[in-house]
Amino acid sequence: MPIMKKLDFENTLGMAIKLSSKSLERAMDIELKDLHGLSSGQWKVILALSIEDGFSQKDLAERIFVDSTTLVPIIDSMEKKGLVERRTDQKDRRNNRIFLSGKSKSLVDPIIESIFRIRKIVYKNIPEHDLEFARNILKKITENADSYMAKNNDKTEEPIKQKARV
Repeated sequence: MPIMKKLDFENTLGMAIKLSSKSLERAMDIELKDLHGLSSGQWKVILALSIEDGFSQKDLAERIFVDSTTLVPIIDSMEKKGLVERRTDQKDRRNNRIFLSGKSKSLVDPIIESIFRIRKIVYKNIPEHDLEFARNILKKITENADSYMAKNNDKTEEPIKQKARV
């Protein structure tokens, strides 16, 4: 009779990373929904475009870690609210580029202030050297995973660290 191996999902580092990441994201979503009426996708779009305005929809989806098909209704909603503009790409008229409106540009600083406020709350009672230690470990895990993917995926997948610019 074969022995079935069991994995303790609840106590894995991967699960702890996923849960803390989702909790942090949910806290930001609550803060920005309450203060500015922004959904999760919307505030991420605003932040990404504040760093570099005029992304294609495909590039923008990669930057905020959503599927392109998920991004379309977010952009549609934001366009109706006057938060973004779609403009035809001059180099490839089949594509659109997304730009911040003046209305959404005025939200960038309040969004960043909210991020700092939430970080202060969730990092409470964690010494700075522990946070730095955790960041370094997570960076190394990302590097190792990206190295593995580059070797085993015929380099078709772009490393996560290159995508994450928000």
